[in-house]
Amino acid sequence: MNIPEVVKTIGPIHGALFLLYLFLTLGAATEYSWKGIIISKVLLASLIPFGTFYVDQKILKPIHEKEGNI
Repeated sequence: MNIPEVVKTIGPIHGALFLLYLFLTLGAATEYSWKGIIISKVLLASLIPFGTFYVDQKILKPIHEKEGNI
């Protein structure tokens, strides 16, 4: 869209949120003792637009319901 001011503002915010997601994912993986495949799926979903919503509903929610964490 050729609006460099927006990129200068939104770019760092987007990057910070992405890093926060990565750190929170690794923290949750440690706390809940996720297997490597779950960690891989959650991290891969962060690269696909709206993939995190899919992983939350289809993978993480059933795990937490089974363990009684919800």
